[in-house]
Amino acid sequence: MAPAMTYSLRADPVLTKDGSDLLDQEDLRLLLRLREGGVAEAAVALGISERTVRRRVRSIERGAGGKVLENGRLNRLGVDLVERMELYVRLLDEQMRHLWCKPSLTCDGLVVRQGKVLLVRRGKEPYQGRYALPGGFVEYGESAPDCAVREVKEETGLDTEVLRLVGVYSEMGRDPRGHFVTLLYLMSEIGGELKAGDDAEVAGFFDTSDLPEMAFDHERMIADGLGAMEHPL
Repeated sequence: MAPAMTYSLRADPVLTKDGSDLLDQEDLRLLLRLREGGVAEAAVALGISERTVRRRVRSIERGAGGKVLENGRLNRLGVDLVERMELYVRLLDEQMRHLWCKPSLTCDGLVVRQGKVLLVRRGKEPYQGRYALPGGFVEYGESAPDCAVREVKEETGLDTEVLRLVGVYSEMGRDPRGHFVTLLYLMSEIGGELKAGDDAEVAGFFDTSDLPEMAFDHERMIADGLGAMEHPL
């Protein structure tokens, strides 16, 4: 059997000048070696010929508009390019960390039928096999209430409408995958047929006084939702 393929996305910094590429990561490594030693040392360290080193240097010099080597060593222009590239690499790394470390927004739906609450058994980690409120990620351009309606439909087969927002749950540590902010909506059935779907293995209504083992902080969320039903706006 062929091994499973894995995929990833990498963002590599490129220093540009007047809209044209000037230095990439390979060029930076070359200049760093030239800053530490001469052409011969750089060739040995990088496993390439001195001729290749000089050819790559000439290409960099054409883009930079001036010489970066003097007597086989980096001059002031070469050092400036290295320092500028290193600065921009640090800035890009910082931007990427902030980009991917933003909280994730999700919505869950609380549907109650004759004193029982609608739950799904999770088919995936985290908390695979435990029960949870139906819900999921807000898609780009989607409103939070629409997300709740869609997720309940996808995971349970039921058509619903939003009655009210119960609360917002944003504490770090609620989800082992990272920082998740969840909006809990109280919802009512308007149609559909109960059937597990999407990531749910089982969908059904459970007595609120005898809930199965719950995932995340959903037991607390259910208690909040039931309290909101007892004290309508």
